[in-house]
Amino acid sequence: MQTAIQLLDDEEIRYQDDQIVVTNRRIIGLSGSDELGRYDGLSLGDVGPPNKFNGGQHGRRALGLRALAIGIVIVIAQTVFTDTVRSMAGWWMDAALFLVGSLAVVVGLYLVLNSLFRPAPNTTIIFPVIQGDDIIVSYPEWDNPDAEELMRAFARAKRGIGR
Repeated sequence: MQTAIQLLDDEEIRYQDDQIVVTNRRIIGLSGSDELGRYDGLSLGDVGPPNKFNGGQHGRRALGLRALAIGIVIVIAQTVFTDTVRSMAGWWMDAALFLVGSLAVVVGLYLVLNSLFRPAPNTTIIFPVIQGDDIIVSYPEWDNPDAEELMRAFARAKRGIGR
């Protein structure tokens, strides 16, 4: 974390990364508010069981670029050699080449734009807070091992509250 954490008496850190800290008594993390850099320290008893979600999708930019390039080549070839194609195979082959090329261009553009504007794969953990903003932590890629370790550390710390 970027801010210094003040530990309480008899408090030990069980898990720590740049977004969240779990101690044997509290969870300290970025709140769901719009204030950047605002960290909340909450007693483990005030935090409910976390929910883990995998979100986002892997992009298909490379496939989209290939489809786009192939479609452009087909449309250009069909346009340049339209008289030759019509004389050899008829107007229906000319139309079919244009449709195939156009479809490849549209699908390629869709895949490229979709990969640019869609969120990348991530694992998000939401710690519900009884009163206040939830604590939300997000890690890159699906089923991130750091997210799994955070969940285990939180569960161990929560079980140890009464000790």
